Amino acid sequence: MKKFIAIFMILLLFPVFSCVKQKNNKPIRVFHWGDIIEMKNVDKIIADIKKTKGINVVQERAPAGNAYMEKFLTQAAAGLAPDIVFVEVGNVKPMVDRGLLVDLTPYIANDPDKDFDIKDYYPEVVDRFTIDGKLYVIPRDIAPICVIYYNKKLFDEAGLNYPTDDWTYQDFLAIAQKLTKYDKAGKPIQFGFLDEWIIWDSWVYTFGGSIMDDVKKPTKCVLDSPEAIAGVQFRADLTNKYKVAPSQAQLVMGQGWYGNASVFASGKVAMFYTGYWKAGYFRSIKDFEWDIVMFPKGPKGFRKYSSGGSGYAITTQCKDKETAWQVLKRFAGEKGQIDLSSQGGLQPAIIKLAESKQFLDDYPPKNKRIMLTAPKNIVFTPLMKEWEEINMRYITPELDKVWSGQVSAEVALKKIAKDVNRDFFSKKKEKK
Repeated sequence: MKKFIAIFMILLLFPVFSCVKQKNNKPIRVFHWGDIIEMKNVDKIIADIKKTKGINVVQERAPAGNAYMEKFLTQAAAGLAPDIVFVEVGNVKPMVDRGLLVDLTPYIANDPDKDFDIKDYYPEVVDRFTIDGKLYVIPRDIAPICVIYYNKKLFDEAGLNYPTDDWTYQDFLAIAQKLTKYDKAGKPIQFGFLDEWIIWDSWVYTFGGSIMDDVKKPTKCVLDSPEAIAGVQFRADLTNKYKVAPSQAQLVMGQGWYGNASVFASGKVAMFYTGYWKAGYFRSIKDFEWDIVMFPKGPKGFRKYSSGGSGYAITTQCKDKETAWQVLKRFAGEKGQIDLSSQGGLQPAIIKLAESKQFLDDYPPKNKRIMLTAPKNIVFTPLMKEWEEINMRYITPELDKVWSGQVSAEVALKKIAKDVNRDFFSKKKEKK
């Protein structure tokens, strides 16, 4: 009888262990980008997976940006894609269109542990990773580009009140002008404003414009609208007309490892525009106190802004998708987001974590609660596989002329809209 009970217990437990048993004992490869701190956090997660689930996992890293996509696509073309890939909101469409990502909807519905609920996540980023009703990426974070960091010391020296979340673009400009200083020779010694890169699209959205007629199913470029033109021209005027923001030539001096953020950290810029992700780096500043304020409202009384965000997906070349799903859950689930957000600059994609002490800690910035409602005003880049080509080949070269003052926003944006609609959307209509 005891022998029968023992056999019965083994059979009962067998399905639980078999669901995470690795095929051929090959490690699950997780491909991502990230700094040294993130790599250490990933190692921590991998060690826990090994200990609690007995799954062997290895991390593979590449630099962020174009190099990341190039390496991933090269591996995939050779049939050597990783099992799990880290995906940014701008990368999901080309990956899906190439057939490289697995539809995770069935894995969520049939999850054996029943410990995963996609409704816990910010719906805005879940929607971004959902294409034609299929969810391809489990979000790890959401990253509204809505944060203007400000140097309290420079405000105090100028006798200015700190900005408030209900300010307008006119308030912003007036403050930036008061905080910009030049020496007797006309050389700038302090700028009122700087962004991490020229984040022009947020000004387009806040002024009431758009890039395409529909973010998820674009059929026309609408950058030639009066609102879009006004938004881009305002950003250009910050440098060329009002001279409260440095030109690209002026930025060459003073940049460090952290790019434009280093200029703000040096105390040479009063206000710095980017996402919340720089909070961790800025916590190392010793020379002045700083805080954050919401991106200003536009001419029509509302604000909208661009957004990042990322998560994890299983590749179609993965040979052991059930095990990979267990690994993915650990990375993108509650425990994983706690581990990965411990570095201080990541807003978890799980709403309750963003609303908890995990995110709303006692470290600066004090005004971090603004991030909880920020996702409702985000606008993602157009969801089309050609977007990167359009941005790099059509938009960026023309806008560079605007930033340098060679042409007006109207001239550049009308050319961009005309060329993009001719080369991408008119051809699609002809095929129909």
